[in-house]
Amino acid sequence: MTLVLKSEIQHILVKRVYPDGEDYLLLDEAILKAAKIQENEKVLICNHANGARFETYVLKAGKNSQACFICGPAARLVHFGDPISITTYARWLTGQIPAGYPVILAKCKESAKKQH
Repeated sequence: MTLVLKSEIQHILVKRVYPDGEDYLLLDEAILKAAKIQENEKVLICNHANGARFETYVLKAGKNSQACFICGPAARLVHFGDPISITTYARWLTGQIPAGYPVILAKCKESAKKQH
């Protein structure tokens, strides 16, 4: 078995941070589907603004909501508007990686709207 890149969402902007409560990433359902990331899947988040890296799990937000919210203690590692990359990995038999993987979404840097 080999650990290989499964999915990556590049340079998506953090829309909100919620430092209280459980630790998770809340992400738009349409983005999850496009990246072939399952709800509750473990993700590695890399913050391009400060170099922070951390692992958490992902929950599904409403389709086309544009949600990219970091919740819980990990929210202290990111700020509103930070560009992050979200990466997942999978274990497959060497030489037997399914067609269509890895999935890489090069997300445009969209302007983050002011947080309320």
